Amino acid sequence: MASQRLGAIGSFVPRGSNLPQRAWAFRHRMIVLFALASSLAVAVFALFQGVEPGHALLEAAAPVLLAAVSWSARWGRRIRASLTSVALMLVAASAVHSSGAIEAHFLFFIMVPIVALYEDWTPLATAAAVVFAHHGVVGILAPHHLYNHPAALQDPLAWGLIHSALFLAICATSIVHWTIHERARAEENILLDRLASQALHDPLTGLANRTLLHERLSAASAAGALRGEPLLVLSVDIDGFKPVNDSYGHAAGDALLLELARRIQACCRAGDTAARTGGDEFTLLLPGSDGNVAAGMARRVMKAVAEPVQVAGTELHMTASVGVALGSGAEKIEDLLEWADQAMYAAKHAGRGRYVVYDGLRTSDSGCTLRVRPDQARSWAAYTRRLRDQIATAKRVGRLPEQTRGPETARRTLESLLAAIDQLPSGTHPTGMLLPERTALQEFVFHHELVQQWTDSLTLREILNVPRPAEATSFWEALRGTVTDPETSSAAETGPLGVTAAS
Repeated sequence: MASQRLGAIGSFVPRGSNLPQRAWAFRHRMIVLFALASSLAVAVFALFQGVEPGHALLEAAAPVLLAAVSWSARWGRRIRASLTSVALMLVAASAVHSSGAIEAHFLFFIMVPIVALYEDWTPLATAAAVVFAHHGVVGILAPHHLYNHPAALQDPLAWGLIHSALFLAICATSIVHWTIHERARAEENILLDRLASQALHDPLTGLANRTLLHERLSAASAAGALRGEPLLVLSVDIDGFKPVNDSYGHAAGDALLLELARRIQACCRAGDTAARTGGDEFTLLLPGSDGNVAAGMARRVMKAVAEPVQVAGTELHMTASVGVALGSGAEKIEDLLEWADQAMYAAKHAGRGRYVVYDGLRTSDSGCTLRVRPDQARSWAAYTRRLRDQIATAKRVGRLPEQTRGPETARRTLESLLAAIDQLPSGTHPTGMLLPERTALQEFVFHHELVQQWTDSLTLREILNVPRPAEATSFWEALRGTVTDPETSSAAETGPLGVTAAS
């Protein structure tokens, strides 16, 4: 019981010395200027009271000297605050000595809240020690310097105790105000920390968001370039997540993401960063890690995701496709993220549930190529990109409904094809081009045929105006033939395609 009471009292007592440096420095300057102005005012007051000029200047010199010394930044905060505190108490004592009036003692009480602005026990205790010493020593040895009241002159010790008790009461009041300010500032800091955390973290999983990931990736890249240390970026996509939302609802999908995010975070070391960068996409940053770490980390993430998850009363078995990009600090961070994404899409198209290490999309051990003319492939890519831009513009101006959007898997397959086309050499000489996994390609071809019919109708209605070049049509017929024409499909080359893949 006694310990609980002491704890309650201790929780009320302010900690002290918590002011930020900038706030402390501003308060200190104001207090020192107040001490200097008060010293000058008391010296003028003493002259009007008939005190000899030399004596008046001598009494004002001590607080002025202390305040001037405390202005220097060579001393610590507590020493500087204590010197200023002594200067303020000497100003009050000088006023009492000059007037001899009992009312002048109120100046000590006025100085207490000013000293309490430091929000530190040391200057407050220093001020109390000066007051007690002044009232005790001067009050007994030379009471006429303190009091002009007969009762006080007859019993200076009792009056000194009374004044000291009142001084302590004023100190207690200032401590209450100090406590209120300290707690308000602590609550404000908690709120600011919470807002900062919300601005830099995903609200569902608590992982870093894109903003924080970019900050840490920039720092890791700069450090890598300075010290010659490598870094790894892993792009992790949960396979088959959309059917979970469709079958069990978004609450079950959120619960699944929360559990998988926890597992992915557990795979990371101290100093690594796990971020949620999309609905079911995560990005990991491993500073100071080279290619020797990549395989082990990717397998660890895949194993963690593959463990059964109980969601909505059902045991789900998920897999993850992982793309890995190795950086040295010389690359743009946007390139590293793009390389990791390309490797992740390659892992998906290679069958999902595996990892791929980006190496410029030149070689792969799982997939097939299609012999294409680069000029025809680039014509189709340019046509497709112009078509997408016009559709986006039509949506923005209200000529098309905003909700017209294709499947996410088809979008990813398209991005993979465009990335593969961008890697083709220039010219017209046929060359091999990376193709996505057959099931994904079949879905994309079926969906894109519907999109093409839709855009053709929009062109007839003059909503779109993107003529389709003959070269683009030739490339598309060759690509479509890989999934619709058995002979063309079997003619596709199986062989190296550009990434290093493993399941």
